[in-house]
Amino acid sequence: MVERSALSDIMSLYVPSFFIFLGMSLVSPILPIYARSYGVSYALASLAISMYAIGRFIADIPTGMAADRFGRKPIMVLGTILLTVTSFLNALASSFWEFLSYRLIQGVGSSMWMTGRTALLADMLKPEERGRVMGYFQAFMLIGSSAGPTIGGIVAAIWDLRTPFYFYALTGLVSLVITIVWIREIESPHDGRGKGQPLSIQVFSRLLSNRSYMMACLATFTVFFMRTGIRGTMIPLYGDGVLGLDTASIGAVISYATFTNLLLTIPFGYSTDYFGRKPTILFSLIVTAASSLMFPMTSDYFQLSLAAVLLGIGTTGAGQAPLALATDASINEPKGLSMGLYRLFGDVGFVIGPIALGLISDYYGLRTPFYFTAVLVFINALLILLLAEETYSRRKLDRSG
Repeated sequence: MVERSALSDIMSLYVPSFFIFLGMSLVSPILPIYARSYGVSYALASLAISMYAIGRFIADIPTGMAADRFGRKPIMVLGTILLTVTSFLNALASSFWEFLSYRLIQGVGSSMWMTGRTALLADMLKPEERGRVMGYFQAFMLIGSSAGPTIGGIVAAIWDLRTPFYFYALTGLVSLVITIVWIREIESPHDGRGKGQPLSIQVFSRLLSNRSYMMACLATFTVFFMRTGIRGTMIPLYGDGVLGLDTASIGAVISYATFTNLLLTIPFGYSTDYFGRKPTILFSLIVTAASSLMFPMTSDYFQLSLAAVLLGIGTTGAGQAPLALATDASINEPKGLSMGLYRLFGDVGFVIGPIALGLISDYYGLRTPFYFTAVLVFINALLILLLAEETYSRRKLDRSG
């Protein structure tokens, strides 16, 4: 077994995550504009985002199976190569459909990197440190995600719309080098990784009948639904269509939610380990639902900003604790497959959140999607309260010991 140290954690877990998410977010401000530069409609331009999500969706489970069969590192390396090469090719695409094909492959690469990384985390982390280390991991991702749009917008303004893709390729290359040099396969003594188990319907059946695991999957579906449906779609539409805010104000509101995520991700990681996975998820979902109810009641920029901060508080814990719960609950299952299936639920929410809430907006107005989402989150919280079992709580262990 490879001995871990603070330096190895930083170089193998946190730094590559920063560069990957920095690259992903570098192109976020210019993606629709770049797609429109090919002379396509707004509807077709939106495929630049959807195609990436579809690539992730179709690759999650096959990637998890491959990670169990061939190891985590080869999958992560190949995924990073795909991200790097397709980023470069995006800037050189001669047609819109060529550009879309690269975005699809990029989504596959993203799935490979994330699923391999998540399985590696499941292998290497002890139950008592999962929340804390995943908090650090998410903090580095958020720093990259927060810095990327600003940098991408600046380099596009200085040079042209293709330049952020070149920068994306550069960040991918940096992450690739670090991954090759620092990542080591780990046979964890803390769980039954199940790498040698053959894939069978029994494995899927055990996972799907594992109540705590499935509740964690449901929670991550809800969180991704919220992030893309509410934060990515409804806040801009509501801010523009109902409150009449300009784009700078709307962007600032969304940034407040992201900045709150960044500030609280490490405290929520400690909470996940100390108080337990289940209380942290329940608290986060209730706060998230409350923010959904608050949004349609806002009437100005200040109130919308407060609702966004509340959303940031809720989605922080709901993003970390379910992964810890899913990892604990699937302790004796093939980790690649179980993490791939877990990510699949999140990517389903990623894909359908904007579509579902957009349709509701068309038929029932811009306030109704917030109420719909609040009900969805409350139902999720109730199911977790009733069905999920606590898998680790240091507080309970201290009291019992």
